Amino acid sequence: MALFGRGDFVAAPKTITVRGRVDAVLDELRIGPKWYYVLEQLGGRERFRVFDPAAGFHGDYRVVYFLPRSRNTEQQIEVLRRLAEKNLHFPKILDGARQGDKVAVVATWIWGESLRDFLNAVRDRKCPRPSSREACRLVNKLAHGLSYLHVKTNVVHGDVKPANIVFEKDPSRLVLIDFGSAWPAERAAKKTPGDGISVPYAAPEQLIPGQVADFRADIFALTVVLYEMLTLEIPFDGVGGQAGLPENRNEFSGKCGVPSQRIGDAHLIPPGAVRALDEFVRKGLALNPNERFSDRGAWLNAFDELLFLFRDGTRLGFFGKLFLSVLDRWSGKKE
Repeated sequence: MALFGRGDFVAAPKTITVRGRVDAVLDELRIGPKWYYVLEQLGGRERFRVFDPAAGFHGDYRVVYFLPRSRNTEQQIEVLRRLAEKNLHFPKILDGARQGDKVAVVATWIWGESLRDFLNAVRDRKCPRPSSREACRLVNKLAHGLSYLHVKTNVVHGDVKPANIVFEKDPSRLVLIDFGSAWPAERAAKKTPGDGISVPYAAPEQLIPGQVADFRADIFALTVVLYEMLTLEIPFDGVGGQAGLPENRNEFSGKCGVPSQRIGDAHLIPPGAVRALDEFVRKGLALNPNERFSDRGAWLNAFDELLFLFRDGTRLGFFGKLFLSVLDRWSGKKE
């Protein structure tokens, strides 16, 4: 293998080492004037982890998506690129170019651990379980970022799940990746089951042919993620959004299961926060989208109020409140 770059003929290496991680070079990829080394196909779709030799002093990983080429896709990519500059909960889009009937999009690689792997490690007792308050704080920040995406682009992500969320440890935040399943809201009715849809996180309307899915589908999916972070379980006895299928509704209606009965630190949470948490999750997981939050503002206001109630309880005591206040200020500076 060889590539032509920087005016010189450069032989492609057989392996790439980044931060102590060694990867075999599978192929080479040219996007516009730049060359990348292909290291891994991600998720079984047209999404790849690549190495960019021109990134920084020693190069770095990137993610390359191949999306169907259309005027609308290219417009959405440009909007997402501008949004990501100000939103720390999405990867930055660095470049894009037409490749036949596809558009190749190059985005930053997010260094961290997938939320799926993190939760599995917690289940295996390999790492400590986050407190309920910390789980809500992390998901709340991501909810604000996701709502910003909805408002500014009219795009629904469509595949919110732990495997598509990276848990960055420093600073502590969740980053939503893989926009290959995102689609403009006005074309949502054209989505079909299996097209970038992941059960059990997908909302019922995404699983039923002919139904229109909008931002409330992302609300459902992110609430499933929150429920799993709180309880290490999937709501509706593990079936998630499939509970809303016509053949399942009678069996699972009203059987979501309140998180407060399944978390280990309920005795440390103020009573008002316990009630608010259960109600927030119940509404976010409504099988009928019309019974969820009516708009993004109502969703975020309820989430922000929940966090406030976590802080406002008397069970923490004076020093507990003081510690949380200092922690919040420190977290704000880190972000």
